[in-house]
Amino acid sequence: MSFVIKTKSLQTIYRSLGLEDKGRVQAFLDKTVAENLQKYVSRKSGTQEKSIPIASKYGSGKVIINVPYARFQAEGKVMVGVESHSPWARKGERKVVTSRNLTYHSEKLRGKHPFERMKADKRDRILIQTANYARRISGG
Repeated sequence: MSFVIKTKSLQTIYRSLGLEDKGRVQAFLDKTVAENLQKYVSRKSGTQEKSIPIASKYGSGKVIINVPYARFQAEGKVMVGVESHSPWARKGERKVVTSRNLTYHSEKLRGKHPFERMKADKRDRILIQTANYARRISGG
């Protein structure tokens, strides 16, 4: 007695479940992370917060904060110009990180290392939401 089992390729199965590279589940996860991250980035003018959905391509696996000062805001340290020794460096002047901490003037969630803090707070909730979304797509 022998059996012949015909099945679809793994790529076809993954695609039907929305699990392929840059698929619907990845796009949902990226969008959910971006929405949650917006509450953790510095918000004096709101530029960082607004740049996240504009710069991020959902489905890529990356969430981008597209402002020139995002790195030093995320690190939480004051940066000064090499020659001017001022936070307001001259045009084209290279900046270096100092040991002084930045002061954040918004809600308590905002501050240094926003992605890591958001992940620590919201990881389980985001994963449950993403799993539920994937189940809805697959019908299971």
